[in-house]
Amino acid sequence: MSSLFGHKKSSKQEEAVNKGPATHEVILQPPPSSKLLPPKPKHEGDDEKAQQLRALLDEHRAAHPCDHEYEPFEARWMSNEMMYYRVLRSVRGDMKHAKKRILDTLEWRRSYRPEIIPPDEVAPEAETGKHIISGFDKESRPILYLRPGRENTKPSPRQIRYMVWSLERCIGTPQLLTTDLMQPGQESITIVVDFHGASLTTMPSLHTARHVANILQTHYCERLGRAFVVHMPRFISAFFSALSPFLDPVTKDKIRMQDTNMTEFIEPDQLDAQFRGGTYNYQFEFPTYWSSLTQRCGISHDGERKFDTPRT
Repeated sequence: MSSLFGHKKSSKQEEAVNKGPATHEVILQPPPSSKLLPPKPKHEGDDEKAQQLRALLDEHRAAHPCDHEYEPFEARWMSNEMMYYRVLRSVRGDMKHAKKRILDTLEWRRSYRPEIIPPDEVAPEAETGKHIISGFDKESRPILYLRPGRENTKPSPRQIRYMVWSLERCIGTPQLLTTDLMQPGQESITIVVDFHGASLTTMPSLHTARHVANILQTHYCERLGRAFVVHMPRFISAFFSALSPFLDPVTKDKIRMQDTNMTEFIEPDQLDAQFRGGTYNYQFEFPTYWSSLTQRCGISHDGERKFDTPRT
């Protein structure tokens, strides 16, 4: 991980090239060639600990019920069995920390309501394509591209809510909803952070970056499968050095630097042609992207989920 915070350059910055007809089509279904990894092994006593965490939530909800509107979404989140094991893995089985984390996440989700953030609320943040969900890696993880160089708004809570909205579209509640992108049995996503065109004025503040890192690590624990950081200019090294203490070791170990050949992990036709080896010549067009994603995920403009059919 030393290269993440040093001054190592890639051998060559890839420029966008024409590797086939340009397309506005967003890839929202994994290819048949993608394969799921086997489930992560459980440790001795994990089943009992998971039951204790579920009982803790049941007890807390009985004493502190959420409002009627959000209750179905909270119940879905709680019914995701693997969520309890992810929490346990994130704290290495420490029950004291697991209980605190899961209660903190319950209260955060009640406050944030990430499943039903209205698209219209965050649409202004999406207009330049600074977050794009499209494609899947070889292990069926949805790919989320983050492009700080396309920043179009000033720092605000809405920026963070858009990041959460994007995470939720990738992750959702796959065991229960047919309209989420993540496939049954998949637990994590791939993130590509592309600093092409980024400058000091487009970079998020350290406060914002810390806030987002905390949300990802605490409330979406064990959801990051791998991350690639590409086109990183020298001036960003200090930024990452300041952010480093707030990234846990497990998160750091999942980050690959800009000299990594991403086609080792992502098939060329799933990887944006801007990157070495990619042949998916995607051209961002906001109306097409936004309508494709919201329709695929079954979300109306006010945030209401239009489909609610359990997977069979």
